Amino acid sequence: MNRKERILRVLLLPVILAGLFIQSSCEKYAWAKEEIPEDLVVSYSQDIFPFCQGCHGSWSIEKTYDKLYANVDTVNPASSRVLSIHSSITSFGSTMIQIDTVLISAPDMIMLWASQGALNN
Repeated sequence: MNRKERILRVLLLPVILAGLFIQSSCEKYAWAKEEIPEDLVVSYSQDIFPFCQGCHGSWSIEKTYDKLYANVDTVNPASSRVLSIHSSITSFGSTMIQIDTVLISAPDMIMLWASQGALNN
């Protein structure tokens, strides 16, 4: 074996081992979506309105509620128009909101609120 091959083997082995280690370590942390407790109550004034203020800061609490309520479906919350209107905004779907001790996404929060009757609470 010549000198070049020895150096290549010595350098290549740690690189391959490091690659295998990095690949296998990623599999340990598969995050599951947190289950939403059935008794979790979404408050419009405490949970939804502050979130909506990020984009609609000039709207009053009443106007925000009226616009949102007009675009939610309380019978089939997943088909609410507000979800399709905001679907192009990348931060809308990925923003996590804490309600009590649970972190849920903004669309899940709105669907839960709609399923609870979309109350102005």
